[in-house]
Amino acid sequence: MKTLIAITLLFLGLFRQLYPQELQIYGYYENQFFPQKLNGKVMLQDYNKLRLDLSADISENLTFNGDYIYRTYHGATTFNLLDFLPYRIRNDYLTQSALPPQQVRPLFDIEYKDETFLDNAYATLYTAHMNVRIGKQQLPWGTGYAWNPTDLFNDKNLLDPTYEKTGINALKVEIPWGQMGLFTGIVSVGETWSTSTRALKIKKYIAGFDVSLSYAEKSQSDYDYQTFFESSQKRRLLGADFSGALFGLGIWGEGATNRMYYDKNYTQVLMGMDYTFENGLYLMAEYYHNGLGKPNKQNYTFSDWMNMLGPEGENLAQNYVYLGEMYPLTELLNGSTYLILNIDDGSGLFFPWFDFSLNDNSEILLVGYLPFGSKESEFGEFGAGGFVRVRVYF
Repeated sequence: MKTLIAITLLFLGLFRQLYPQELQIYGYYENQFFPQKLNGKVMLQDYNKLRLDLSADISENLTFNGDYIYRTYHGATTFNLLDFLPYRIRNDYLTQSALPPQQVRPLFDIEYKDETFLDNAYATLYTAHMNVRIGKQQLPWGTGYAWNPTDLFNDKNLLDPTYEKTGINALKVEIPWGQMGLFTGIVSVGETWSTSTRALKIKKYIAGFDVSLSYAEKSQSDYDYQTFFESSQKRRLLGADFSGALFGLGIWGEGATNRMYYDKNYTQVLMGMDYTFENGLYLMAEYYHNGLGKPNKQNYTFSDWMNMLGPEGENLAQNYVYLGEMYPLTELLNGSTYLILNIDDGSGLFFPWFDFSLNDNSEILLVGYLPFGSKESEFGEFGAGGFVRVRVYF
């Protein structure tokens, strides 16, 4: 694999020298050191990441963009998801399981292995009446910062909501209409048409606000942790979002109602606002209502905890607040603090950020997080930790 990467980089460098106008190559190197307290021990994780971005203007109305990622993991690379659960929840599950604990635990092992993958690769055709993009691409959906109720494509990390997402393989068509209106259609191919994810959005600029209506369908996987059987059901989402400014405040919101084939239907709603003072101080706040959640921590089930830790993680409770502030301490150093609060069970995470730019092409990010709350609350037994991220662009 390393030989293949070296040959690829050599070929791309040679191509760039021969055809500098057709192909642009750039990217970054990133290292992240991540200590976290788990079961009384401080576990140390670290990775090195190389991202290589490519872009080319093939013709007047056709472009190509893509990026390739190579990442190596070090330190603690093997974990068991059961160790992230409260003791009672984990113990009750192991006691009630039909299999002995020594056979159950390995089923929840996760391992971070060195990886190399195509993160994005897509071609875009621009015409007078529409734009068509095909390939693995970014599909941003919704206006929220920490949560996006209307988004069926991406999953956010609450500790770092703006970190880049892996591309989604899809066909996207954009058609302008009227004055400052846009129609978007997306198909992400599954094994069959019924298992493919399909989404439509109509966007319009109205009285200073971008307003959108959307509809999406997805075949959603469900896992039974007692029988270890995976099934799927159709999820249909009808949503709306907006963003704009009012009296100097930035205001945004989105909401969606979800109709499930088997499970109970539910609604998710988000509202947010921000403001920047003349001295550079930036404040933001979001409120999130999760109709899929539980109003009391005593109702959290083993499946709820596992779904939260899974690839399509949902928070456990119904009502949340996300607060943040950022202030430029110096020309090159920004200081920020953020708070995630589970209103229903009183738990949360407090985490300070320090973002330091050495120059235009390098940055260092220092983040710590401190959990609080009672036992068996969502964040109460979350181990304290943080991370240091160094990134150098080229």
